[in-house]
Amino acid sequence: MKLLPDDRDWIDKALFAINAVEAGPSDADITNAPVLSDWMPAISPFSHVILVGKVVGHPTLGTRSITTSQLIAIHPEAGWARTVSRWYGLAQPKPASKEIFASNLGLKSPIAARFAITGFITLANLGDLDEILSANIVQIRQIDAADRAASEQED
Repeated sequence: MKLLPDDRDWIDKALFAINAVEAGPSDADITNAPVLSDWMPAISPFSHVILVGKVVGHPTLGTRSITTSQLIAIHPEAGWARTVSRWYGLAQPKPASKEIFASNLGLKSPIAARFAITGFITLANLGDLDEILSANIVQIRQIDAADRAASEQED
């Protein structure tokens, strides 16, 4: 499978972010990162895991509500997240309205709940998030390997 140039660029950015996560954020990475508050993970209409929240100090978006680029890794306890584009410092997550909603419906553990952002599904269980993100990293590496193999065959 040979990728189009724009897709190859995106895979290269994703691989750079994966390598950054594997090395771990430096103090400067987190200190200089925009801060995301009232955040929650969501699945975009393109099936990418993203974060939705309020950002402060974003280099191009400033201070406002945003959806991030594709999420590569998240460590809420350490206060950071890494997307394809950048590191984020994490402040408080969005209040647990999903759990209250599920409880009112008599559900024990909500897996997902739809919110007002059309086409997005929010993830209620952060434990599932690690599994999803790990699978995404594997898929990104598989796409990269297939593209590199196809490029070698062309040469």
